[in-house]
Amino acid sequence: MAARSIAMPRWGITSIQDNSDWEDFLVYEDLERESKLTLRVSEWIMFNQPLELLQKHRAQHPAEDAMLHTTMLKAFMDGSLGSRTAALFAPYSDDPGNSGIPQYDQATLNRMAVERSTAGFQLGFHAIGDRAAQMALDALAEVERDARQNDRLRDFRFRIEHDQVITPDQFAQYRKLGVIASVQPCHLLTDMNWVIERIGSERAKTSYPWKEFLDNGVRLAFGTDFPVEPLNPFRGVYAAVTRKNEAGTKEYFPEQKVTIEQALAAYTTGAAYAQFAEKEKGTLAAGMFADFVVLDRDLTRVAPPEILKTQVLRTVVGGKTVYEVKIAKPCRP
Repeated sequence: MAARSIAMPRWGITSIQDNSDWEDFLVYEDLERESKLTLRVSEWIMFNQPLELLQKHRAQHPAEDAMLHTTMLKAFMDGSLGSRTAALFAPYSDDPGNSGIPQYDQATLNRMAVERSTAGFQLGFHAIGDRAAQMALDALAEVERDARQNDRLRDFRFRIEHDQVITPDQFAQYRKLGVIASVQPCHLLTDMNWVIERIGSERAKTSYPWKEFLDNGVRLAFGTDFPVEPLNPFRGVYAAVTRKNEAGTKEYFPEQKVTIEQALAAYTTGAAYAQFAEKEKGTLAAGMFADFVVLDRDLTRVAPPEILKTQVLRTVVGGKTVYEVKIAKPCRP
């Protein structure tokens, strides 16, 4: 990821929340020292590493550095729907003997989550299947219970990454715990080709449930999940507002699509909030970082298919232009 960061501004990306090897973070540090870091990087570190190592990594770089710092601990609850390793309550519809592969037993997960949260880390859990989401929710509820009993309540900003298969009763649990649904709408462009075969039509009704999260008072943060999906964020915006494939020929439960305003907010203010940075970035306002992009079209006014054709003309980070399309001047006669 670090080697590709220089190219990201051409897609209008001013900040990333990155989940890479620790060696990549060291490369980011080198880029920053050489004044070659062209976007803000919030680096996740791996939940399952020893607590002492996590604390050492956190201390490696100043937390107040607005361009580069470590943030969340990421834990994997399960795998993916594509490989049938996402953990489900009921078996896969197209593989009746398989319900996926949970990555933790609940007691171990709860203990580790409490220990790491007590040490001051933000927690974010990869959970694609409904069983995995419940494992994450139960662990986060245990963190809150322990903190309440020991007078350590704080602004946890728990996160669950992906949130693809959700049961109807889980939305209230997200809301109660203040869990942020950190999702990547672009996944639907690929997954809609086979996901109903995997999970059946009933579970599919509350899969990729972006509008239902919002309707239930759950905050959304959007991203791309690069390099699993292409870096282009406009694919995600298009997917969020249409829930159609890129050809416009197939649609997936359109009642779960969001408005263009909601999609843009999830990519900007939602993503900033998810990393405790909403007072610094995510909106254009006095006192905020001068991070912005200039596009060749107004995404709030064009027809949805036109979103896919969006071109970035200029990207500015901290008031400095880090990418700009050179427009040829007309020749004088």
